[in-house]
Amino acid sequence: MLNFKPITPDQREIFWKYYADKDTDNAENSIANLCCYSFLYHGEYLILNDDTLLTRIHLDYGKYILYYLPLGKQTLNDVYPMLIENSKENNYRIAFVIDNPEVVQNCTCEECEITANRNMFDYLYLREDLMALKGKKYQPKRNHINQFNARYTYTYKELTKQDKQECLQLLEVWREQEMNISPEYKRDYDDEKYVIEYLFDWFDELQIYGGAIYVENKMVAFSLGSPINQKSFDTHIEKADRNYMGAYTVINKEMAIHIPQNFIYINREEDKGIMGLRQAKLSYHPYKLIEKYICSLKV
Repeated sequence: MLNFKPITPDQREIFWKYYADKDTDNAENSIANLCCYSFLYHGEYLILNDDTLLTRIHLDYGKYILYYLPLGKQTLNDVYPMLIENSKENNYRIAFVIDNPEVVQNCTCEECEITANRNMFDYLYLREDLMALKGKKYQPKRNHINQFNARYTYTYKELTKQDKQECLQLLEVWREQEMNISPEYKRDYDDEKYVIEYLFDWFDELQIYGGAIYVENKMVAFSLGSPINQKSFDTHIEKADRNYMGAYTVINKEMAIHIPQNFIYINREEDKGIMGLRQAKLSYHPYKLIEKYICSLKV
């Protein structure tokens, strides 16, 4: 019997022990993401042999479980026979998320088939690129910022957990605007509100960093993120009032400037197959896409 336990911010020291030297920059299984989406996916963890961290989420609670690559001394090839056997004993389906092409090539599981899932690919950027926006390819972004600066005088503020309500007020403005454009994503908008509330409630414990843009003492954009490892920062949330053209570009640049200096990369997560979101993420010219593959049992 594998005794997986719910992931909560109380386990942060355990996770940071394993994540400190994490080779992958995948944001999906960072402790902040696993915690704040626990209401949907029921993130769980297990320490194997005191040297390996296993994490998983439930896509269909108790019926379909998705495992992430183990962190520590044991590899996917070491653990998958045990996990497959456990799934058969307990009558649930399983799959693995693989974010390393070398692991795909070296996977020895004959019972599995592996397919790339483009909608899950993370967008990883050089922090320096997002700070400076240099070169011809970033000219449209610089134009957005210049237009914003021509219209407004703004200030940047680092957020604390006391700024929760002000951010939620801006979120409601954003939500009304988005509902007029894409009402089919209402459930996603509702889920994001819960995520933002959770990140503020556990702001210090999860090492959340947030920043906001103010025009005439009014918040017009904000962003929240957290560490993935020692060198990569994950942008969880970025919201702006569409009435302030260029606000998204400004908050993106200001966050890149102000996050702690140890971060080299910024992960802006996946696009979920939403074409407008994909176009927006590609327009910032990612350093690379973090490819993700689903390894599932052959039917």
